[in-house]
Amino acid sequence: MSVMSSATQSTTPLAVQSGTRSTGLSQPYVYFVPLNGALSPADYEAGLALGWLTDDEVVKVSRYRSVSARNNGLQVRLGLRAVLSLHSELKPNEWRFNYGAKGKPALTPDLLAKTGLHFNLSHSGEWLMIGILIASNAEQKTEPASEDASNEWVCRPQQAICFGVDIERERSSTDIVPILNHYFTDAETNTLLQLPEELQRQRFFDLWSVKESYIKARGLGLALSLKSFSVDFSRSQQCHIPLQLIDNGSKPIELHKLVKLKFTDSKEPAASDFSWQTVMGRLDEEYRFAVTLGLASSAASTLATESYSIYNTLSCTQLSLDDLLNVYKES
Repeated sequence: MSVMSSATQSTTPLAVQSGTRSTGLSQPYVYFVPLNGALSPADYEAGLALGWLTDDEVVKVSRYRSVSARNNGLQVRLGLRAVLSLHSELKPNEWRFNYGAKGKPALTPDLLAKTGLHFNLSHSGEWLMIGILIASNAEQKTEPASEDASNEWVCRPQQAICFGVDIERERSSTDIVPILNHYFTDAETNTLLQLPEELQRQRFFDLWSVKESYIKARGLGLALSLKSFSVDFSRSQQCHIPLQLIDNGSKPIELHKLVKLKFTDSKEPAASDFSWQTVMGRLDEEYRFAVTLGLASSAASTLATESYSIYNTLSCTQLSLDDLLNVYKES
């Protein structure tokens, strides 16, 4: 059963249905939502009328000068809230966010503790990508705090988790040579230039998507030098995984697992204190995506991470924003 089927056929949150409320990490969930920058004024107003966004979010969306950018900005915020609610009892309007120094969004500490949800998002061209990871050290209250209180789950998520996703549209107009010189390591550049010319542009965007997913996982943006680490595809393994479609069907998409991150300074804390896993996939011929997860060594003491792998458990689903919104309009 697809995520959308589960959501439309039951009011029980997906997180409960899939049993993710247990000590450890859930599988990573990735959602792809088509964006429509050509919303009509009526559709835009209808999206605002849902009342899901906070006042500051409405202001931020309205500041876009481009109509298409404004429309996509609204859809990104609505889509994120709707997808988060597929994994929680919280309604889309109940989510609240904090933003890191470089703008990385995260749940407020109280909501993170309650839900254990880590997320990241990326959008490029006509696609929004949302990654979800549930990291919970959950305990169930056995005695209500008061006569009127019900039993509830209390999640104490491990904080030492870095989770990032990125989607990139391959552009024939991009001049890749100056970007290689400024942002890629010598090893990455030399390996890329050894490929046949027709494959070099593909590999450039493959590398860029993984690099972006890593710096987004770190939450440092371009304050983190892209030459401080390199992406190594030499031992990666190509396979195909199913992309669940809205109509309950599926189609295979290409995935490269065992992509490695190598750090220029092996004593840098991100290299010495964390273990990293990353995958790179192709949604279609034009779009590729990457998911990167970093776990601090300390996480092993509170999370069941010894044999955890994102390579074999990644769940990919394509959702329609209209269908997502209708789920909550009707509930």
